[in-house]
Amino acid sequence: MKQLTVLVPNELGIAARLTACLAERGVNIEEIDVESVEDHGVVVLSVDRYDEALRALSEHGFRAITQDTLLVRLEDRPGALAAVAMRLKDAGLDLRSMHILRRDASSTTASLVCSDNAAAAEVLRDVLVVEPRA
Repeated sequence: MKQLTVLVPNELGIAARLTACLAERGVNIEEIDVESVEDHGVVVLSVDRYDEALRALSEHGFRAITQDTLLVRLEDRPGALAAVAMRLKDAGLDLRSMHILRRDASSTTASLVCSDNAAAAEVLRDVLVVEPRA
């Protein structure tokens, strides 16, 4: 899975502008997080057509970064995410991004971006949803 990260100014209507530029190109947003701190904002999203999304964002003046993510499925219980974060820390891997994508009665699916996704995949092999491509 891939994730797009877009750094934006924290201004009125920025989320509307960003999502509209993707809609105009027929790009479907599958997951989105929008956060702001003072003058800056960060939008993290996954979409159905990454190349088209990157072109649309660029043409509208947005700077997007794309990253590969790891998908993990965990038991839905307190401490499950903490255990994953601790395993990565103990392996010397920086956890750069963690997003819960889906929860049901018994499990949680999350996407992770680490300093070294290949090494993280080895550490988390028992909870990976899909093996990353080489």
